[in-house]
Formats: sequence, C-alpha cells, structure tokens
Amino acid sequence: MSEWQPIETAPKDGTEILTYRKARLISVASYWPHEGAEWCVSDGVHILNVTHWMPLPPPPASEG
Repeated sequence: MSEWQPIETAPKDGTEILTYRKARLISVASYWPHEGAEWCVSDGVHILNVTHWMPLPPPPASEG
C-alpha cells in the first residue's frame, strides 16, 4: 500500500481515496468542492481539515 501523501497532491477527478483528518479520523472520500469544503464522503457529508491521503487498497481477491 502507498504511504500517506499531502492532501494537495490528491486526485481531483472524483476518484475515491482514503483521507486523514487532524482528529485522527480516516474516511473514504472524493473531491467535491461545495460550501467551503473540498472533500465529501459517500453519503454526501463534506469533511474538513483533511491533511493527507492515499489510494484505496485493492479489493479482496474473489473466492474460487
């Protein structure tokens, strides 16, 4: 898996990524600037104070 990178280097094309916030919270989010925030989790809630990001890990291998 990749290392945490500064949020300024994150993709801004809607790709879902892991985000890290100062409150030690990790979320899956994508870039969606709206109402003073830049990052949005899948349920539409915007998150603030995101400082780092990394790509999502690959999904588990399918069984069988």
